[in-house]
Amino acid sequence: MFNASTSNITVLFAPRNRNTYIRITHEGEVCVRTPLRDMKRIRRLLSEKEEWINSKLVTICECASQTHILGENILFRGEIMGLESLEFLQKKVKKDENSIHIEKYYHQFYKNEAILTIPSRVEHYVRKMNLQPSQLKFKKMKRRWGSCSSAGVVTFNTLMMQLSYEHIDYIIVHELAHLKHMNHSREFHALVRTILADEKKLRSELKEIKIY
Repeated sequence: MFNASTSNITVLFAPRNRNTYIRITHEGEVCVRTPLRDMKRIRRLLSEKEEWINSKLVTICECASQTHILGENILFRGEIMGLESLEFLQKKVKKDENSIHIEKYYHQFYKNEAILTIPSRVEHYVRKMNLQPSQLKFKKMKRRWGSCSSAGVVTFNTLMMQLSYEHIDYIIVHELAHLKHMNHSREFHALVRTILADEKKLRSELKEIKIY
């Protein structure tokens, strides 16, 4: 599937980086951020990572085949579900053919589920981390899964209910960790890792998930 000589590769020269970072976009483009200027070395690194890159490309293809179609199904808790499994939402959608209204029904559903589900998960990790937010808020956001203010207010994107529980928990722990470290320093990530051992994997996966 992937060939370092023929695949679509974008290389960004970053002289301040110590290491080379490889990212696969949703469109299947291989993006390389590296301090190296030697393309032969870069292609050699890509060849060494070929198995990992191919696994990412397979995942992208699988996701593309499971399309989230407004009014027909819904992305919920990491799965594409038919609306028949959510009868009350299906009834609303059937009564209204306006796509703008249908999108609002979806977002209201996500908000209701977030308010119902997330606080108990937050409380679970508050006890484990001994970090208490001053307030929880929920709203739809286009670019972020969550945020934490200097006043200790933690806000969650209601669209995170599209994600698996594993990724939801990561977002919760991530934002709670900001109550102690208002940055993404080594200490911040170390704190998250004490709670979620696979935080690197989860963080990497979330970067590849679109918010819509």
